[in-house]
Amino acid sequence: MSQPVSSPATLRRNIRQQRAALPGKQQQRLSQQIARHLHGNAHFRKAIHIALYIPVRGEADPRSLRTWALPRQHFYLPVLSPFRDQRLWFIHWDQHTRFRHNRFQIPEPRICYARSRPARWLDLVITPLVAFDHTGTRMGMGGGFYDRTFAFKRTLAHQPRPHLSGYAYAFQQANALLRQPWDVPLNSACTESGFSLFSTRQY
Repeated sequence: MSQPVSSPATLRRNIRQQRAALPGKQQQRLSQQIARHLHGNAHFRKAIHIALYIPVRGEADPRSLRTWALPRQHFYLPVLSPFRDQRLWFIHWDQHTRFRHNRFQIPEPRICYARSRPARWLDLVITPLVAFDHTGTRMGMGGGFYDRTFAFKRTLAHQPRPHLSGYAYAFQQANALLRQPWDVPLNSACTESGFSLFSTRQY
């Protein structure tokens, strides 16, 4: 069910409360349903370099997507840029990855330049979010890290890579969100209800 229109602050607070209130077993069940929908989609199956995220505070968990990985697929996790430019780097994630907590107390890989991949060289980015709407407008946590990191998708015409796909519970879909000039919209979103592809003419 879509969230009713409300102020951004109210919507963000309400959805975060709903996420946090989900029992752990329900979070796991819903996250696996989302993963099954996304795994069966061509955008996932054609991608080679895929960025995921580590969920916090009740976010839908995309990590089980790795269990369906094809032999040629590689996975990455975001880390805060060491240059404090409010952007994200992406570090290859495998059995050798070592973790630390960033300044927001979120687990992230230790930075290794040799294991990093530029954002525009990724094929598919599974993004966390607070809310999204039917046009692909995404509401994040308010820090703007994903918008700054993928700003090139707004300025480069017909930039196909990476495909940005929101990963969320169905109740995180809002009726309508106000899109700011700096917002980078999603190409798609996946919930336990299914996969939604948004217009490629939105940029």
